[in-house]
Amino acid sequence: MTYRTGFIGATTEAATAWVGSQVEDAKRIIVPFAGSGRDIQSMAGPERTIVSWDTQHYSAAIVNGVFAAKSVETNVDKIRYRKGWTYENRPIKNIDERCAGFIDWVADEGTLFDHACMASAIVRSTLMGRMTQWYANVETLYKRFLKAREYNSTFIGQPGEFVHYEGSVYDDFESDAIKTDKYDLMQVDPPKIVVGGDVYSANFDFLNKALHGTVEELPKWNWRDSLELFRKLIIGVHAERVVFLYVSGVRPAHEDVRAMLEQYGTIEEEKAFDHRGRTDYGIVLRRDA
Repeated sequence: MTYRTGFIGATTEAATAWVGSQVEDAKRIIVPFAGSGRDIQSMAGPERTIVSWDTQHYSAAIVNGVFAAKSVETNVDKIRYRKGWTYENRPIKNIDERCAGFIDWVADEGTLFDHACMASAIVRSTLMGRMTQWYANVETLYKRFLKAREYNSTFIGQPGEFVHYEGSVYDDFESDAIKTDKYDLMQVDPPKIVVGGDVYSANFDFLNKALHGTVEELPKWNWRDSLELFRKLIIGVHAERVVFLYVSGVRPAHEDVRAMLEQYGTIEEEKAFDHRGRTDYGIVLRRDA
C-alpha cells in the first residue's frame, strides 16, 4: 500500500511505485527533501537505512512519528482548546477561534504522531489543499484528524532504519552524514518554482509555526539559484546512483536540469508521468566513478 497525504506536491501513485522499483539492492539511501514522506515509504525495506532532511516539521512528524515508531502514541482523546500561536495570529484566511484553539492544544500536548495527523487534517481543511483559505469547522477538523490517525496507524513501524534531520540539508554539508558517509542511492524531489517562487515557503510556513517546528522561517527558493543548489547535491553527496524527480512548466526547465545531470554521469532511464495537466519526470543517473 502506498502512503498518501494531503500535500499538494506529492508524486502520483505510478511515480511513487517507480521510485520504489529503483531501490534495487541499495542499503543506504539519502533523501535531501523528505516532503510528504511518500517516496521514503516506497523505498523502505529490511536492513536498509534512509537518511533524510526537510525544513517542514510535517516531514519529521511523518518519518519519526509514523514510519520509525514502534506503536501508535497519541494524547488526543477529544477536542480541547488553548490560546496559542494559531489562536493569536490567525495566519490563514477564515480560520475560526475554535479550530485555531484545537490546533494549538494539539501542538502543545500532542505527540509527533498527533502532529502528523493534525498537519494532514489542516491541509485537507484548506481550499484545494493549498493553505490559502480555511474551509472547516472544528468538528470537521476533528473528523479529519481522526481519519488521518486511523490511516497513519496502518503505517507504523515501516521496515528498516530511519534517520531524519528537521532542517535544511544545505546547512549540514559539513556533517558526517554528507561529508563522509557513502550512499548507494540518492532520491531528489526538490521544491519546484512556479512563477516567481516556490509554493511551500509562502503558504506552508503556517504548519511549521502552528506545530512548533524547528525551522522558524521556511527557506525561499527562486529559479536563479535552483540549478546550482541541485548541482551542489550531485557533487557533494557520495551516491552511486541518483533518482531525480522533476516536472514540466517550472523554472529552471526540465531540459536544463537534465543537461546538468548529464555532466556528472550517465542517464540510465527516464520516465514521464501525467499529473493534473502537467508531466512529472523521473530520471535515473549513474554517477561517474
